[in-house]
Amino acid sequence: MQHHGRGVLPVSRRTASRRGRSASGAPRDRQSREARRRDGRSGLRSWILPSVLGAAVLGTVFVLVGSVVSSSPTSGPRVAPPLLGDPAAPVVIREYGDFQCPSCGAFFRAIEPQIRDAYIETGKARLEWHDFAWIGQESRDAANAARCAQAQDRFWDYHDRLYAMQAGENTGAFSKERLKAFGRDLGLDPVTFDACVDGNTYAGAVQADFGQVRSLGFTGTPTFVIGSRRVVGAQRFEVFAAAIEAELAGG
Repeated sequence: MQHHGRGVLPVSRRTASRRGRSASGAPRDRQSREARRRDGRSGLRSWILPSVLGAAVLGTVFVLVGSVVSSSPTSGPRVAPPLLGDPAAPVVIREYGDFQCPSCGAFFRAIEPQIRDAYIETGKARLEWHDFAWIGQESRDAANAARCAQAQDRFWDYHDRLYAMQAGENTGAFSKERLKAFGRDLGLDPVTFDACVDGNTYAGAVQADFGQVRSLGFTGTPTFVIGSRRVVGAQRFEVFAAAIEAELAGG
């Protein structure tokens, strides 16, 4: 997967090469010695190669199983997707984002305000948030903290705060202590909010969203689904406007 300037979930490939030797033109006794050595090496390879391949297969299975397990929903409360705008607005803009993603931050700062003014505030569209928290642990912790803020009806305020405080990926900008400090800055109930952040209360909801991302085959952040149209990346406002207008027109 990838967003602008960054790759997502890279897949490593291993290739193996074999080199053989030729004994063409060697004297007969040398050919015999070479043949015996080849037979010995062949026997050794016949034992080693299956072991190496078996280990490789087991390694692949481990990676795949680990990937499946890590993206499986865990226990915990489920919450409705955070919604911005009129719930009855005719066009739904579903955003799949990561709070550490630079392109997501660029969209938030440059494009989202225009969409809010032109379509959300006018009741033509509503924005629905979904977590695509893939960059690292701080992405998952930030997503959980935003859901903790949602429990106090402050998701969008916290969403805006997170994007305003972006400062690199997995460098401590979204450590749990800082996430709790953001909550205090916004006036959230500190006892409830801090316990929610420390306890990873909404980890299951965050992972459930990521499971949906995998099932939909999304490969980059941010990804938007506008009605039946998909937009990937922090595209120009005109790109979003064209998709929204087409949905409004029923096209």
